[in-house]
Amino acid sequence: MDNILNKLGLNLDEKTKLADDSIFCFGCHKELSCYNTCCGGLDIFLTPYDILRMKNRLGMTSAEFISKHTEPVIHGESKLLFLKLKLAQTGSCSFVGEEGCSLYDDRPLACRYYPIGFGVYKNDAAQGSDFYFLIKEEHCKGFEEKQEQTVAEWRKKQEIDLYDDKNKVWMDLILNKKMYSPDLEPDEKSLKMFFMGSYEVDSFKSFVFESRFFDVFEVDEELQEQLRSDEEELMIFAHKWLQYALFRMPTMKLRGA
Repeated sequence: MDNILNKLGLNLDEKTKLADDSIFCFGCHKELSCYNTCCGGLDIFLTPYDILRMKNRLGMTSAEFISKHTEPVIHGESKLLFLKLKLAQTGSCSFVGEEGCSLYDDRPLACRYYPIGFGVYKNDAAQGSDFYFLIKEEHCKGFEEKQEQTVAEWRKKQEIDLYDDKNKVWMDLILNKKMYSPDLEPDEKSLKMFFMGSYEVDSFKSFVFESRFFDVFEVDEELQEQLRSDEEELMIFAHKWLQYALFRMPTMKLRGA
């Protein structure tokens, strides 16, 4: 987060920090001279729900999408592997053309937030856990538009609340303090579990339904059938399994326990 703020030349204080009811002016449309300029030369980190929506839009498996359209990034503190969108050789997003984003309805969460930046305090003593700020880049003409809205209105318009809801369990998982303990070095097995449970919903489905999973864990038949047909519920279930597998959080129940 500090790196992002430094690149923007932004000092986070009471003047620059935004809340849900903060008002800002911004608009984006094809008539702007900067249209599509913001869709290149940047790191777009992908959430599990981003990957689920995009891979289904493209008719691909999770593994196919990850292989073709993402790049791995190792997080320095947690040592976990995260994914960012792979850019074209030109440095722009491969899904963006003259008419805009070809995956607009299923675009990643980071694109939905723009031009709002979002952060989470690591310090529990801080007032409030989340904060926002404007990403004002020199080339962007959107801030010259007179369209006024609050941060909350922008979030609703961009369907950010839906994405946050689908990613909530996973975000709770990666923000777990244990992840950032200098004494906690995840082993290879834990890293593979995290990757599959986070991003590879197709592989996780095979893991659940082609193993003794339901002999080990108590999962009622109604939920089992839901997991067979609803990938979004399967993804969230995978994140709850990770909470149990990595931190022994009470999100799973062993049979006979």
